[in-house]
Amino acid sequence: MFQNLHHRSGHYALLLTVALGLFVTNLGSASLWDIDEGNNSEAAREMMESGNWVIPTFNYALRVDKPALLYWLQIGAYRVLGVNEFAARLPSALAALAAILLTYELARCMFGSTTGLLAGIILASTAGFCASAHFANPDALLNAFTLLTLFLYWQSFVCGKPGWFVLSGVSAGLGVLAKGPVGLVLPFGVLCLFLLWSGKLRMLWSRRTVLTALAFLLVALPWYILVATETKAEFLRGFILKHNVGRYLSPMENHRGPIYYYLGVLVLGFAPWSALVGLAGWASLGRRAREDAGTMPDLQSIAAYRFIWSWIIVYIVFFSLAGTKLPNYILPAYAAIAILVARLLDRWNSQSMQLPSWAFVLALSLLALIGVGAIIALLVIGGAIDLPKLQGKQLPGLEYWAVLGSLPILGAGAAWWYSRRLQRARAIGALAVMAVVFVGSLAAWGSSALDAYKAPRALVELAQAQQTESEIRIGCYQYFQPSLVFYCRREVHSLESEEKVLEFLKNPLPAYLFTPASVWESLEGKIATEHRVLARRRDLYRHCDVVVVTNR
Repeated sequence: MFQNLHHRSGHYALLLTVALGLFVTNLGSASLWDIDEGNNSEAAREMMESGNWVIPTFNYALRVDKPALLYWLQIGAYRVLGVNEFAARLPSALAALAAILLTYELARCMFGSTTGLLAGIILASTAGFCASAHFANPDALLNAFTLLTLFLYWQSFVCGKPGWFVLSGVSAGLGVLAKGPVGLVLPFGVLCLFLLWSGKLRMLWSRRTVLTALAFLLVALPWYILVATETKAEFLRGFILKHNVGRYLSPMENHRGPIYYYLGVLVLGFAPWSALVGLAGWASLGRRAREDAGTMPDLQSIAAYRFIWSWIIVYIVFFSLAGTKLPNYILPAYAAIAILVARLLDRWNSQSMQLPSWAFVLALSLLALIGVGAIIALLVIGGAIDLPKLQGKQLPGLEYWAVLGSLPILGAGAAWWYSRRLQRARAIGALAVMAVVFVGSLAAWGSSALDAYKAPRALVELAQAQQTESEIRIGCYQYFQPSLVFYCRREVHSLESEEKVLEFLKNPLPAYLFTPASVWESLEGKIATEHRVLARRRDLYRHCDVVVVTNR
């Protein structure tokens, strides 16, 4: 497969082409998603506006949710490209691109160049990973630095390059600056489990471990010391105790789930390749893994499979036990799973492993079911299939996107047709093309289709409420989205009562009030001053119409 590109530079060219097509197309067309994108993008804008690169704020108040690395990168993008959605998301897209290349290099080092190429393409074309590249939050950054840390671990402990272990301290430090302690604790947990499994835990007790810890502290510690000093430890109390310890011990913001929550996440987030995950796991255990290890250099042997399984186990078990559960938490495990699926396909193509005919047919049947599920889901969301429980929450127009669900069905059929004729490379190529087109179409144009149902940017534009040169006031009553602050480019006041609303609109300064239309209908008769409704828009999150009212 891809014989004309079968060298490292050719593989890089192909991976870059696929990744740029998946991650950059329409990157800035959709308005910000609330709540995370609104919070992060505005925090970076306020940091740039204030010139204070230490203390993160949102709506001009201290924000303790996340460290500063994402904000710094967004500021860099803002200064080059302007304050807009594309610039806000660009650090995530570039981090995802780096993760693809790191996955390629790690899989190439473990199993060879073909597995590396397949692993990169598979990872890029999974729904959850591609979504992370389009989302302005720290997850793509954390994932990239986690991959770099684990790649450096592998190079150091298995490939005999001890100096690389010190560099892993730098990478882990950047991971901690991206999202916090998980950037160190979980990669280190993977290493410890791998070394324990291999009977080599004593390798940690060496001078290089001390140097690695020092490198980590030099990278991660200065900013945390500065922000703790300047906020009198308020940031650390909120970030460590609430958003790390508290989030792990109990559900936050109602983000809860059963112990098997992340198995369901993998079915959706790793789609369409999730159809092959069970088969890949079966092929990477026991006798089948030892047989594959026998085909590799003695230096790698069974260690590659142990390392990958240590990686998967640590991330899934750790977050399965957490009180708060969100789909993006196990994103760093996607690369490990992609390598297993890639290795399965590479071995099948080279005929170094024979699969039962029923097993491959079952996997392709599951892939077709993913397509059927996508068709049904989009028809339901778009309202073509009417469900009483979704009354008022459907999004007309999305039913036309159900045609994309035919792609996994067609891909499964093409792969089966080629496999029956023993054209295995073409079968794998058909699956890869299908996945890239399917996920790329949803990521690039699906998010734009949903934009018609997101209110904040449209309301601000229609009401002309972004007036940075004028003295105006912005308020919200019984409605608030973080992206409103980003689009208004100023503080948004949350009004807590009708009396506050009446007082707000009586102010001699021009005022703009964002509130649900039904709430405004109950308030309008009580407003004695002159006022008018400037804009009205349906809100995706609240499933109601929102209006902008002014006293001008």
